[in-house]
Amino acid sequence: MATSPRRWPRCGPPRPAEPLSQTRKDHELPARRLTPPITVLLGALLLLAACGEDGPQLPFVPTPGPTPEQPRELAVTVVTRDTDAPIEGARVLVDGSESSTAADGTATVTAMRGASVTVEAAGHDPEEATIPDAGDLAVDLRSNVLAGTVTDQEGAPVAGARIFVDGAETMAVSDDDGTYELTGVPETGTLIVKMPGYRLVELALGDPVAGDIALEPFEARALYAPAAVFEAPGRLDAMLALLDRTEANALVIDVKETDGRLFYATDLEPAAEVGAVRETPIFDLEELLPMLKERGIYTIARMVVMKDNTTAAARPELAVMNTATGEPWRDNIGGAWLDPSAPGVAEYIAAIAGDLADKGFDEVQLDYIRFFSDGPYAVADTNLPNTQSFRLPAIQRVLRIVSEELDTTRAFLGADVFPISFIVPDDQGIGQRPEVIMPYVDYFCPMLYPSHFGPGVFGFEVPNNFPYEVVDRSLEIMNGQAEGLPVVIRPWIQDFGYGTFPPYTADQVRAQMSAAADREAVGWMIWNARATFTEPALGPPREGEDAGPVTSIEPAPSSSPDPSTTPSASP
Repeated sequence: MATSPRRWPRCGPPRPAEPLSQTRKDHELPARRLTPPITVLLGALLLLAACGEDGPQLPFVPTPGPTPEQPRELAVTVVTRDTDAPIEGARVLVDGSESSTAADGTATVTAMRGASVTVEAAGHDPEEATIPDAGDLAVDLRSNVLAGTVTDQEGAPVAGARIFVDGAETMAVSDDDGTYELTGVPETGTLIVKMPGYRLVELALGDPVAGDIALEPFEARALYAPAAVFEAPGRLDAMLALLDRTEANALVIDVKETDGRLFYATDLEPAAEVGAVRETPIFDLEELLPMLKERGIYTIARMVVMKDNTTAAARPELAVMNTATGEPWRDNIGGAWLDPSAPGVAEYIAAIAGDLADKGFDEVQLDYIRFFSDGPYAVADTNLPNTQSFRLPAIQRVLRIVSEELDTTRAFLGADVFPISFIVPDDQGIGQRPEVIMPYVDYFCPMLYPSHFGPGVFGFEVPNNFPYEVVDRSLEIMNGQAEGLPVVIRPWIQDFGYGTFPPYTADQVRAQMSAAADREAVGWMIWNARATFTEPALGPPREGEDAGPVTSIEPAPSSSPDPSTTPSASP
């Protein structure tokens, strides 16, 4: 049976009320019955829904959302990796808040589950963690401090050793008792320990590294190798054969002479800018140095410093100037000189020294590290007054800048000096004195050629005739000046004749060697400008000697009855 759709009440203004009489007349009202309140409410809601724009709609009552998650309180414990030692004072950072661990390594934090946590502590690598769903949080940090003691092979402490990671700038220096502490040690890399008079130490990081290091002694017994050795056919082979047959174990190789141009191939920009890079270098260090080191030869780069024709001409602001000509000043044989007090000179020298260290030399040796001499002084003009009070600080600054350049490299630093400035109480006009040179070099190299000492020195009318005594007396003075400094004295000795003096004999050369050994000099270097040496003066090869780096460390005898007092750590 079909039914008609239900008619909803019409929305709109109410109809006018009918007269009461009519209402009562036309309709019989049933007995009055009360409607429950809930029925009235539902009806009203249905009526309102029916009056909507789209017609009737069902009512909607939203469901209440879940209660938001609240942060929870937990303990964060911070310890050192491998040892589980609690770390006091570690910073625990989470959600912008910071806490600090107590003596037991714990800190209480309040944070949401899954929140990121950063933990930092002095002497340790920082670590990231996450707040767990339940329970406390434990974080272990890797110690980046290496501490220990540097000793010799007998267990005696070694003061002044430099300890650093290859490629890093941070460096530790061992104290008088040999102890040191190096911070910022990475998980991988190469640890370098450098001390003149000992072999270089190179230890791979990664596995736990003991902080105690026993150094192996080393002395260089060197022959001078000028450019001619590398230019003339057969000269290098002959010199290498001489080293094979004798106790000589090192070469002093010319890399820069008074001309100022570099003998080796390089792309060093400061040198290229002044024209110091040759189009055809005399040798390629990338080939030469590995070959020499494979044969166990210690390599020393000799660079003439202040006497430099090329740089003086290209950059006259760095040079000693001639007030009469306005050109660089020249000495009696036509050589131009750099001014040690001129800004930029120290930096130029340091750049070349750093380049030589990067190329792989074991040592960089500065020659002519002094003020100009032997020329028309009246027309010489320097950046600062040419008096000792200005000369000494100028030379000191040059050596400091070069020393800082080489400090965290594998290369040692040496300096050649005139002995007269260390025997008499003044600088002899050249800026060399023990207090401005010895503190900044590893190897102090006085040129103790007896033939160059004047009449009356040390009471000898002809010092050339007393080679042992001249070397002995000179080193006695210099040992006193070097006391307390981590510097090693390794003298130049002569194997040549000078002026009216005949060429030195094997006995005269050996006399100088004996004096050096008796005064505890660490090795020697023999000068002969033509590199022709008196072989009978040289002893036989010394067995078991190695100029290369130490790559593993054997425990040294302990100088302390309680090994627990020796600090050590693992990187």
